[in-house]
Amino acid sequence: MRRPLSFLRSGWLCLLFLVFSACPVSAASKVVIASAGASGYLMEHNLPSVALAVAMEADLIKQDLVLTSDGQVIVFRDPTLERVTNVAELFPGRSREDGRYHVLDFTLDEIRQLSLHDPAGLFPADLHPRLTIPTLNEELAMIRGLEKTLQRTIPIAPEIKQPWLYRKEGHDISQLTLTILRDHGYTGQEDNVFILSFDAEELQRLANELLPAMGMSVKLIQLIDSNEGSEIMVEEWGELVSYNYDWMFSKSGLRSLKGYAAGIGLNKSMLADDTTTLLRPNFVEDAHQLGMFVYTLAGQKEAQPMVPFVNSLDKEFDFFYFTVGVDGIVTDFCGEGVRFLKNRSQNALPAPEKISTPALGGEASLQLPLSPQLPQQPDRENLE
Repeated sequence: MRRPLSFLRSGWLCLLFLVFSACPVSAASKVVIASAGASGYLMEHNLPSVALAVAMEADLIKQDLVLTSDGQVIVFRDPTLERVTNVAELFPGRSREDGRYHVLDFTLDEIRQLSLHDPAGLFPADLHPRLTIPTLNEELAMIRGLEKTLQRTIPIAPEIKQPWLYRKEGHDISQLTLTILRDHGYTGQEDNVFILSFDAEELQRLANELLPAMGMSVKLIQLIDSNEGSEIMVEEWGELVSYNYDWMFSKSGLRSLKGYAAGIGLNKSMLADDTTTLLRPNFVEDAHQLGMFVYTLAGQKEAQPMVPFVNSLDKEFDFFYFTVGVDGIVTDFCGEGVRFLKNRSQNALPAPEKISTPALGGEASLQLPLSPQLPQQPDRENLE
């Protein structure tokens, strides 16, 4: 069954009104962000997986971006290749001293020789043909083609991974990424593109230097990592140490973020503990009052449930959407997220009292087409 005006379920129109009214929080004001395509159903980061996420009506497609040795931006989750490819088999002896095969040590031609494989064994080898790593150019070309075919907008959320690492080795992945986005027509606030990064200094560089120089004004999202993470490493006393994000959680820190970012993304473990206690009970509300949106990660195929009471995806989605109050969830199981919000909206279940959530960047620029039929989803028990 086709659902007309499907963008209403995505909440884009309601989200615009929320900026100006006291429209109550509902399932219609929440969004589903596909993590690396429909990665709970197919291998992550490949063109068929992205196409499946589009068919499942995810509100945004999140892409992780890394760089090859010859300066090509590819869509891949990790800065190293060994976790989900056969690189060790095809290129023995090409690892660094840390024993890992860094993307930055391989040309695009070499990357194209690799096959994606599933380290968790969730997807049978005969389920799909050989899957390969796409470039950002290739993925955007496919998405633009799907937009024309389906006559609807497909928002994207590319994440620039570890720009500090590339700066250290003489590469500017941000500049290369912006050039590709501009070539595909993603230039302004209305173009449904959100650039993500954990690197606050790089996002400020994008906002204050790179975007204006290129005549672009796309929205930026600040990601927050743990203080022991490796997404940003800074030099102190001649050694690389993890970046400290604590300043971002204060009200003054949020006001600083608002100066360059439209939204914030952070791990669910930063929002609630395993007893359902909210760790930062005012953080989401404070961000909303500044007109910023907040998203988190939930429903991931390789992660154990964070909280003991969560024994289903629906319960996890419900807790983070309506108790924690986030605006969006990045999930491997985007089809399940779409189904959950659709069912909750149709059932009109009451939501906890919350302040009005802001628009995703303040624009409701999606079209009003018919949406493709939601594909039958695989039994999740067989995927775990």
